[in-house]
Amino acid sequence: MDTLVQLEGCFCQNDLVSMYAYMETRRDLHSNMKSRIIVSAVIEKNGQFLFGRKAGNIGPYPNTWHLLGGGVNIGEESLEAAVRREILEESGIEVNDAQPVFFSEDEEPNKHGEMTRYLFLVYRTQYKSGMLKANDDIRELKWIKLGEFKKYDFARPSVKLFKSLGYL
Repeated sequence: MDTLVQLEGCFCQNDLVSMYAYMETRRDLHSNMKSRIIVSAVIEKNGQFLFGRKAGNIGPYPNTWHLLGGGVNIGEESLEAAVRREILEESGIEVNDAQPVFFSEDEEPNKHGEMTRYLFLVYRTQYKSGMLKANDDIRELKWIKLGEFKKYDFARPSVKLFKSLGYL
């Protein structure tokens, strides 16, 4: 089931219990499927947006451009702290305060080939400081102008997000 909802601030840092309840409900529909809560960010700097690409053929969404982000350490960090940590780990940069903007869900094999249901919580933020350096599971980083989005192969959740925003 493909879902994309503009949140207009509807999810907050402390709403993980509700998200887990939602994921457990979805697990009932797909009893053998793993599930993960993922935070990601639309990061802007001077009219360009930052994307990362993983090493070839490593899931989820192999060989595509991604928003930076990753899994939340439930019980150890807030959602915004997870966004900041993932951005720093994958790119070496720091960002300003992140504002929630969208959520979506999708199913895709993880890096071990296991079918996984992902709940994506997407934030919007601005570059603050630091030098770009691809790290963790990201092999390449790139600032892309909005007008050039159609030239790139983005991960399926990013395509849904950008279409809803009128970027694609």
